Order: sequence, then C-alpha cells, then structure tokens
Amino acid sequence: MHLLHPHLYATCILAAAALPGALYAQAPALAGQWQFQTATGTTTTNGVEIDLIDTGILDITEEQADWRATIAWLDERGQLTPPRTVKGTPGPAGTIFRHGGKRVSTGRNGQDISTEVTIRWTLQAKGDVLSGERLVETDENEPKPVSGTRLKERYVPPALPAATPVASGAARGPSTPAERARVVQMAQEAQRDPLAVQQRDGAWLGAWIEAIPDFTLPASALESWLAIASQAAIREATVFQYLASAMAFQIEHPDQAGRQSASDLAGMQGVLRAYETLLRQDKLHRSAKLDAALAARRQDRLPAFLATLSGRDAGIEATTSPSGDATARRIVVLGTSEPRAMDWLDILSNRFGGRMAGSDAYTHAAQWARMQLQQWGVQAELEEAGQMPVGFNRGPWSGKMLAPREQPLRLATPAYTAGTRGVQQGQAIVGPATLEEALEHAAQFKGKWVLTGGENSGGGRDGKTVHQPRAITRVLMQAGALGTIQSGEEPLYAASAAPATWAALPTLPDIKLAAPQYADIRQRLARGEAVTLEFDIRNWFYPGPVAYHNVVARIPGTEKPEEIVLIGAHLDSYDGGTGAADNGGGVATMLEAMRLLAKSDARPRRTIMLAAFGAEEIGRKGSFAFAERHAGELHNIVMMLNRDGRPGAIDGIAIPSAWKPVFGRVEQALQDIHPVFGFATTINDVPRDAGKAMNARAGSDDAVFSLHGVPTPKFTVLGDFDYARVHHTVLDTYDNVQPFSSAQQYSAIAIALSAYEVANAPEELSRKGYYRAAKAAR
Repeated sequence: MHLLHPHLYATCILAAAALPGALYAQAPALAGQWQFQTATGTTTTNGVEIDLIDTGILDITEEQADWRATIAWLDERGQLTPPRTVKGTPGPAGTIFRHGGKRVSTGRNGQDISTEVTIRWTLQAKGDVLSGERLVETDENEPKPVSGTRLKERYVPPALPAATPVASGAARGPSTPAERARVVQMAQEAQRDPLAVQQRDGAWLGAWIEAIPDFTLPASALESWLAIASQAAIREATVFQYLASAMAFQIEHPDQAGRQSASDLAGMQGVLRAYETLLRQDKLHRSAKLDAALAARRQDRLPAFLATLSGRDAGIEATTSPSGDATARRIVVLGTSEPRAMDWLDILSNRFGGRMAGSDAYTHAAQWARMQLQQWGVQAELEEAGQMPVGFNRGPWSGKMLAPREQPLRLATPAYTAGTRGVQQGQAIVGPATLEEALEHAAQFKGKWVLTGGENSGGGRDGKTVHQPRAITRVLMQAGALGTIQSGEEPLYAASAAPATWAALPTLPDIKLAAPQYADIRQRLARGEAVTLEFDIRNWFYPGPVAYHNVVARIPGTEKPEEIVLIGAHLDSYDGGTGAADNGGGVATMLEAMRLLAKSDARPRRTIMLAAFGAEEIGRKGSFAFAERHAGELHNIVMMLNRDGRPGAIDGIAIPSAWKPVFGRVEQALQDIHPVFGFATTINDVPRDAGKAMNARAGSDDAVFSLHGVPTPKFTVLGDFDYARVHHTVLDTYDNVQPFSSAQQYSAIAIALSAYEVANAPEELSRKGYYRAAKAAR
C-alpha cells in the first residue's frame, strides 16, 4: 500500500491565482471555485489494487499576473492544515502546477517509508466542468484524472463543537483519561499547525492546567524566555506549544512529572518542531534566539542550552556523580561536558563509509581506530583476524528506465558482485524459470537485462524460487546478458555474496530493484511494451589475499593485570549504506568509553581491554580469531560486554544477584545525569545456555565468548529506533542515527562506568552458576 500525504480520505483546498489576458483560453474559464476529485494513492483489497479517491476545493483568483495555487488538506473534521502555495504556468494542455510531496509506502516490517516526490497538476475548465490530471513525476504510477464542478457558494470549513468547560479549583477532581488524551493529541497537532491549534485550544489548555490537581507545571524561566524570543505574530503559539508539549510529556512519563528539566526539554523539543513548521509557512517568523536553540539541537546541545536559560549547570544534566570514586566522577564529568561519541561515528560512517571486510574502507578504519586509541595514551595494536581471497571496493551506482518513459530507478547490489562495464543500456526481458528454458532461449538474452524470480534477501542471486540458479547464471553469462534484476522490498537489503577468487570473479551484475518498479517493468513487458534500462554500477575488485584485522587495546590493571574486563563491538559492516547503526554506533560508543577511561586517568585493579572485531557480518570470523589467538587468556576474562544493534540509550543490564554490589555502583554513578535516561539492574539467577544460537547467521561476537564460558551479560536498550528498517539495508546511514546522539553519549558513559567498576571491584565477579555448562564454573 502506498499513499501521498495526506493519508486516507483526506480532502483539500487548492487556491490558484489566474493569469489575466488571453495567452491560453483556459485562464478565464478557470476563474471561480470548484469541487474536485482525484486519486492520491492506491491500496490492495483481496489481491485487487484500487485507487483512493480524495475530494477538495479549487479556488482560482487573479494575483499580480501570476498563477498561484494554495493547497491545504483537511483533517477528518474538515479543518484546514497548513496551506501550500504553488506557482503555475499556463500551457496548451492546461495550467501546470508543481510542488513537492511525500510518497508513503509500507515496508516489509509494517512501518511507513517516506520518499520525496514531485507532484504535477494540469488543470483546465470548460463552462462549469473542471478536468485535468495529477501526476507524481518521480514515482512509477500513471497520471490520475482530476474532475470537478464549479461551486455556486464558497466553501466554508464546518464549525467545531465547543470545548468542554473546565471546572476550576476545588470544584473538580483529577484529570480524566479523555482530557489527558486530548492534551497529548493537541501537542502533536500544534507542531503541524501551531497558529490554528493555539487559536482553537489555547484558552482551554490554560484553564485545564490551572484547574487539575494531579499534574503541575511550575513557572519556568523557559516560558518567559519564549515570550521574549518569539516574533509577536507567533509568540502565543510558541508558548502554547511549550505548555502542551511539557504537559504531554508528564502525562506520558508520570515517573518524570516532578522533574522540571525533563518537562522543559520536552516542551522545547515541541516548540522547535512547531517553529520549523512556522518557518515553512512564512520566513518572516524567523527569530535569532529560536535559531540558536535549533542550532543547539542539531549539535545535540539542547539540554545544555536550556540549562543556561534556567541557571542549572550545563552538561547532559549534571557534571558530578554521587559515586564516591573520584575516577567515576571524572568519567561522568568528561562524558557530559565533552561528548565525542557522535564524532567517532561521523568519521566511521562519513569518512570511511561501509566497512566490508576486505575493503580499503575497513583497512583504513582499523588503522584510524588504532591511531586514535594510541593518541589517547592507550596501548593499541592490529591483530590479523583473517584474509579475503580478493579485495572489494564499492563506488557509486545509478540506474534509470529510458523507455517507454524516463524514470530513475531505486536499486542496490550485494558486495562482492560485479559492476557494469561503464554505462550500459539494453532492453529488459523476463528471465527463465528453469535451466531447460534458459538453454532453449539463450540467444534471446544477449545484450538484455534479465528479470529473475525470487526476492532479495541481501545476498547473491536467490535460489529459493528459481531452480538451479548457478547453472542458469552461467547460461546467461555465456549468452551475453548484461545482468540480472531481482525484486526487493524497500528499504533494499544490501549484504554480500560469497567472495570469489581472482581467477573466477563474477562478471554478471546482480541488481536488486525496488519492488514497485520491478513490478511495473514486468507489467509493461506482459503488455508487450519494450522497456529500455540503463545502469552504471562501480563495483571494483583487486587481487588478494587481503588481510583484515581486529583492533585490540588495553588499559593495564594495577593489581591483577592478568584478569580482564573485555568490551567489544564489530568494526565491519555491509556497504549498501555506511554501517552507522550496524555497527558504527557500537564501535563509536566503545571508543568513546575508552577515551573517557583514558582521559579520566583510570587505573583499575584489572585490565580493561577493547576489541573491535572484523568480519562479524560474514560469520563472526574476527571474534573466532580473537578467541583462538587469546586462548590462554579466555579463562581470565571476567566479563565481556558487547554493543551491536539499536543506537538507543543503554538503560540497564541483566546480571546474577551476586553481581549486584558492583553494578549498584554503576547505577549510583549514572544517577540523574540525564533528564530521561536511567540505568537499572535486573536480577537473573537462571543459568544460561553457553553458545546458544551459534550459527553462521545468528548472534553477535559475544556468542563466541559464551562458548568458552565467559560471562556475557546483555545491556537493555531504551528508545524507539526502528532497527529492522535500517538493518543491512541502504538506509543504514549516519542521518538515521543522529537523532539518538544523546543516547549514544549516555551509552558510552554507561559502558565506561560498567567496565571500570567491574575492573576495579575488590571482589571478582564469579562465573559460578552463570552457565549451565560445567566448564563455566570457577
């Protein structure tokens, strides 16, 4: 299912200003107001695709000899959303208006995927009848017809029912569920249309806050600052947004209701989203002070910015820790006052990019990580973990349909697959389903792009629904096909094929194409249309073997250096994206944890070791190599902490009850350093299965250590990051992790404190009972 915003059954107002004169005949005929219908998306019911029809109002006037269209969609109550103003150009087929929009499709995990598109309206009128078409130029759909009739009376949005009066003082009891739901909803609506929602609900919200006894919002320096910072035209709207967002936060997080800093942060986040909406409506709403707040948010410094307004100390929230340990306090102070975790992720993702084992990007990232650790005064070295038979580097890629109409294509290719020979054009053809069919029609595939069956799973050509895929591929290669094209749900998976030798490199490009575009091409071919495609894919190989390395660093223990606390994350990534969530964020937080330990002059009783593993994505080869190389030390590893997955804030850990005194100190050190994040231990005394889920496609590096009886407690992670949407896809990029900047820094502090407290504990963490396996006891 895919739609164009607004969502299902929205209606719209479209106001256009007509060009006077007789350049084109439809100009005077369009003057007036129209009710029209058009399709804005499709849905599938019982296997049948149907259009979703929306209704709107077209109002045409003359304004300074220019065509202008003002589009405003309506919500379910008939109320206008923020308008959109669009310029138009008269033409022989009608007046053309273009504007940006969003195509919303449903991904494989049920989540909405939003894509920027360009929408073109072509409108003309004859008498009281309106006609034309609406085309999404950057989508694969055909134009949708627009039809309408002239209105005799102007459209007026229906009046809303009056708000329920709010009793005051002792005359009323606690807030009701319906009232709380209304506040949460209005906070969200106001971010999309601040002026209208404030005018509609401002008086009610103010009276409600004064009247209810179960929620309070004390006078805040931020509220006063907003009244000064905002332009006069939006002052009431920004203050209203602060109140609505702060109250909504208290309603949704009652455990935080008494913390002014948390309410202020939530209120300001809402204000800035509303301010961005207001700027899109009118640049005259711009405010230097609110711009400064926006800049602070982009730099992940908004809590510190708010702290300066309210007179609190800057930092994540506090720059001291209640822990009695001076090193723990220094870790917290440094981590909150000089956050660097996102700097390391920026370097990993945006300078090196996707870090496939055997690539220059991986080699350079490993060398940089070693250099950076050494600059902090940490012992660091590269340990060879394995070799790839050839090297692989990914360059840019692009594709488009040239005929029957030109259209850009959304595609990906797995690592270690062939690129094109420069820009290559050819017709599309449906590929064979069997080897016999491939042999029979081999001559037809020469110079063609061959559409194969199956569905993209990230790797090489999928054989699940195609018999004998390797044999068919050989036939296509010998026949002179340009490459194969396979359908893939979006966002597109982009993992890796099996590396080949230099003597047997792949030569047939393996393209994964967005499913809607793949289906469109197949349908055109079924109708007998000739489809011409063009691709330019720069996948490069170089002779091997190419070694890849683990990065291993140590802060030596002062009393028991042979006992080790190991922290780790895999440095490699697939390269369809830039490996930001999987696993640049994990490596970045581990590096930041080591920086905090080193710069805090940590001198723990036991050794703290960092391992950034290579080749995790192709079977955890780096961690297996580490375990083999350090076999004599494995029995001395007290604990292994791994970071791989969602970039949300670490908010706790599951441990045996015997470990509670040590991690209680971590809880204490992390107390109140962030207005939302916290850290809590969960007791789990049930023995675990060593090496559970150990196979080539499951688990992370910590599973290798569990095989050897090393305790590998799991962090719990806070946040709503949609990991399935980016995992091993082209969307695994820095911009999708950047909103979790504070969470990344908080996690680095939590890792540093956990490693330090375990390494510095007077007592050693016992392995007894951690695993069911007898060899795990100590």
